[in-house]
Amino acid sequence: MAAVANRARLWLWLALVLTVTGVWTARPGAQRPREYQVKAAYLFGFGRFVEWPAPASARPAFVICVIGDDPFGRLLDETTAGGVVKERPVEVRRIARAEDGGDCHTLFVSASEDVRLARILQVLAGRPVLTVGETPQFAQRGGMIGFSLDGSRVRFTVNLAAAQQAGLTMQSELLRVAAAVLRSR
Repeated sequence: MAAVANRARLWLWLALVLTVTGVWTARPGAQRPREYQVKAAYLFGFGRFVEWPAPASARPAFVICVIGDDPFGRLLDETTAGGVVKERPVEVRRIARAEDGGDCHTLFVSASEDVRLARILQVLAGRPVLTVGETPQFAQRGGMIGFSLDGSRVRFTVNLAAAQQAGLTMQSELLRVAAAVLRSR
């Protein structure tokens, strides 16, 4: 029963984020949020359910980065505008190289980076950067959170072992709503 309550709480939070950002309203006949609207809301929300070690937890802004072709356009910026995570303002950056990802709290790895995924994860190995991606088997390949589609619904798989190796702690609420949790490599 607690798992159902936590899942409902996370979905309520997602609906609230989408509503506040103007992406979606709960009125009858309202259009369902598109894939990247939901992914943007998740990227913003994941920071609330993950703990970073010092010194990452002491940075003045909470930084969400995108590497590769940006599928969000303005959606990610609009979703996070004026937002606060861990009592810090949210900043969105686009980066071109994995070496520039060390200052990110969350790094979204675009599908365009599929052939470079191993190198990106290698460069960031052991660093407190939450890696999130949408390439097939992202979490199974060493990323921390991998998006997938189940019909028109956005789901995610968590690689708990990868997160722990980077010094990140994921709250149980996040793990409970994941489609799957990988506990070892």
